[in-house]
Amino acid sequence: MIKLLKYDWKRNSDGILSTLAILIIVQVVLTIVGLTRNWDEIVLVSLSAFLYSLTGILLFINCCRTFDHNIKSYSRRLLTLHPLNGVGAVIILSWFVMMAVVVIAAIHFLIYASYSDWDTSLLKQPELWNIGAIMGIVLQTVWGYTCIMVAILLSITVARSFRVKGSTWIGILFFIILQSVYSWLQYLLFHNNKASIGVISMDITDSNDASLSFFSNMNINFLIGPFLMELVFFIGSLYLMSYLLNKKVEI
Repeated sequence: MIKLLKYDWKRNSDGILSTLAILIIVQVVLTIVGLTRNWDEIVLVSLSAFLYSLTGILLFINCCRTFDHNIKSYSRRLLTLHPLNGVGAVIILSWFVMMAVVVIAAIHFLIYASYSDWDTSLLKQPELWNIGAIMGIVLQTVWGYTCIMVAILLSITVARSFRVKGSTWIGILFFIILQSVYSWLQYLLFHNNKASIGVISMDITDSNDASLSFFSNMNINFLIGPFLMELVFFIGSLYLMSYLLNKKVEI
């Protein structure tokens, strides 16, 4: 897997690094111009967030295209490696590029906050920097991102299993059906009314009041129910990808 990751990085590093470099340059210019010309902070922050989101989407698409290229590559089929090694290499590559975007955004935020008139007293509250809560948010974000990534890679694999024109639309249709079935089963089995994200739960007690709790109110229903369902779909997706990729190699 590591060798495949190195190969994918070597082939995509120029595009990834140039995209990140352009992002940094544009954000620096945008921030300097915005601060010197007293732009509205909402406009400036919105533009910056849009650029980070756009960059993340472009790099995400690049990782998906790398996987698509690897499936169609005859040289990759000759490698005596398990098909899931290629899947894991692309997922790890996508982790790295997304982490790079997040780190750049975090550094940008800290620099911007130090030069702007923002009230940063909220960030100094010790409750906000609960290590357990932060780790829970990070793990849940990585898990959710990985599940979406696997679902998309599975859809690409399904699409490339059909040697017909318009197979891309088959993959898109498969992805929509997969997500629809998953959402329907989750609602049918659990139908949670709370807005929950893993171990973080938010209870709306009043129209003007919302309480957010970390770990002190662990969502056990999520850990036992929806999480196990996600895990089943995740393992099933990997198994189906392995089967389809093996069949493609045999063909």
